[in-house]
Amino acid sequence: MAAAYLPIRILLGALCVFFAHYLGRSLAGRRRAWATNAAVMRWALRVLVTALGAAWGGLDWVTFLWLGLAVASGGAGFYLVWRPQPAREDLARKMFPKE
Repeated sequence: MAAAYLPIRILLGALCVFFAHYLGRSLAGRRRAWATNAAVMRWALRVLVTALGAAWGGLDWVTFLWLGLAVASGGAGFYLVWRPQPAREDLARKMFPKE
């Protein structure tokens, strides 16, 4: 019976990893006042629902694999927004200089 749900659990786990990345980005954005609390809660609820769906069949290797990847993905998303960003280039001025 549990094998019948395995493709759905894998799909929900992949979505959990994807949503966790954006949860980390929105948490870092919230710390910098770029995102609202509502945006953070939307991503948190998406992660929670997909994590519960991936864990529906029980706590086995599939669940721990996806939850571990989700934690790593959330940390990477947080780091990518929180780290110092390089200055953006103005390519229009480089391509079309004022002479």
